[in-house]
Amino acid sequence: MANLRDIRKRRKGATNTRKITRTMELVSSAKLKKAQDAANASYPFSRTLLNLMEALSGAMSDVDKHPLMKERPVKTVAIYLMASDRGLCGSFNGNLVAKALERAKFHRAQGRTVRFIALGKKGATTLQFFGETVAETHIKIVGQANYDACEKLATAAIANFLGGTCDLVEVVFARFLSAGRQEVRAQTLLPAGTKHEDDGSGKALSGARPATGAKPDYIFNEDPEVLFAALVPRAVRAELYAFSLQTTAAEHAARRLAMKNATDAAGDMVKSLTLVYNRGRQGKITQEIAEITGAVEAMA
Repeated sequence: MANLRDIRKRRKGATNTRKITRTMELVSSAKLKKAQDAANASYPFSRTLLNLMEALSGAMSDVDKHPLMKERPVKTVAIYLMASDRGLCGSFNGNLVAKALERAKFHRAQGRTVRFIALGKKGATTLQFFGETVAETHIKIVGQANYDACEKLATAAIANFLGGTCDLVEVVFARFLSAGRQEVRAQTLLPAGTKHEDDGSGKALSGARPATGAKPDYIFNEDPEVLFAALVPRAVRAELYAFSLQTTAAEHAARRLAMKNATDAAGDMVKSLTLVYNRGRQGKITQEIAEITGAVEAMA
């Protein structure tokens, strides 16, 4: 009887777990729709700003370009790792950290110093687990993205780049493609307008900006220098915010999928335990009937 009691407890625990994971799945599904709409709305805006920067830069020499667009020999690299503040989202954070470590390995092979800035608790703790030093940790960037927080981060990155603290700023983030598919990317944030990082093979990285097709003609009323002064910093802030929105949508999608898989697994466990419990209960009843029958026959 004790065995059946243990099975009943396990079945109850699996049932409660299924209820919790199902609720989390529904919550993530609701958040995903809102995050997906925000991510899709931000992408065209950041692309348009980059197109404007390209159009302006075509009318200027390399000497006259904005300081944020000037490339220089890279000695120090700042890698901004976007990850979630909470777990229970499958391999989402692990894939992001793996990409950041891959980029760090590449830069260190070039003799560069790498500085990690973690935008999310899970990214910071996982990097530390692998023995990396995290210079800064920021929370509430992914999962509940807001422009003010991203603006402050972008402003600090701009100041470090202009001050010479870092020569290259990369962002590792998750590109939301669909509810069941996300892609981890590494994108250059500074120098602004950079097409891709050179991985040594001449091929663009996975985070390279896609071709934009036919370029529209622009009529500028101000001098390129004046427009650049206002446009380039704004484009950098908008792009970092777009990365945050993309990663937020990808996180909710990953958590929804992970919770769905957990719910299905808990459901299978409940069915399996119910079958075992019913068989054990039936065997117990059969045994009791046999004992009673035997006793009656012995008394006859």
